[in-house]
Amino acid sequence: LDQFCYSCLCLYLCHHGYCYYLALAAKKEDVIPPVPILTRYSKEGGIKALVKKELRDPRQPDVKRSTDYSALTTPTVCVQLNTLYYAISQLNKLEDSIWERWTRKNYHDKSIRRPTEENLRSSTQKETFDGSRKDINAAINRVCEFTGTKIIFWDLRESFIDNLYKPTVSQCRFETLIDQLDLVLNQLCDKIVEQLRDRVVTGLLQASLDGLLRVILDGGPSRIFTLADAKLLEEDVEVLKEFFISGGDGLPRGGVENQVAGVRQVIKLLGYEVSSSRTLCSKECC
Repeated sequence: LDQFCYSCLCLYLCHHGYCYYLALAAKKEDVIPPVPILTRYSKEGGIKALVKKELRDPRQPDVKRSTDYSALTTPTVCVQLNTLYYAISQLNKLEDSIWERWTRKNYHDKSIRRPTEENLRSSTQKETFDGSRKDINAAINRVCEFTGTKIIFWDLRESFIDNLYKPTVSQCRFETLIDQLDLVLNQLCDKIVEQLRDRVVTGLLQASLDGLLRVILDGGPSRIFTLADAKLLEEDVEVLKEFFISGGDGLPRGGVENQVAGVRQVIKLLGYEVSSSRTLCSKECC
């Protein structure tokens, strides 16, 4: 019974701490604006919207949401992540402390302790907080993912999502965003504990790639892409990649290369003629 109560206490602490931090973190989907309506090109009328009914401008954020997300500043989110890391780093000490107090209360004669009890303690210590570690790590991953998404799709929305490559790639290159990204990255690295630095920066990298794909695939009628843009886009991906690698001081090169690979494939497809694309798709389907 004592062992059951001990386990229940640990599960209670784990569950409520996990739920609390997940409640603090909004869903990343909430900060991603809706995609523009689909368009079709015709010689007579140029580019026409497939859906003609009026829609709310996706660039105009909901007032309540805007207020909520304004409070979730980068330093605030970093404090949440640092707190989660502190919690998971203190689990071993907490295990030892709880067990010591528990045994002191229930065993008055410490000299009467069978070997099986020592084995039980060892086994319990290894397993009791496994659920806690798993849940806290899940919360950290979710907050890191949300942080990157919020920075790209909310904080840098105007310069990145709304205006990058508008109206053409050559007129607004990715290099124009580097200073803003560098400022955000420095702010993250200044506030976050070193042990979580790569995880939160990886979240920012993934969000940057998602934003780039959003602009390329769902740029809307105000953006025009040509076959010649494929080379420029490839150069921009290289700029993004090297920014996050930072000459060996940033993320590992291999990991960044793996994440960038998907975007490279999309850009490669953009450089094909329509007939070549159809042939390629036919081969892939076969």
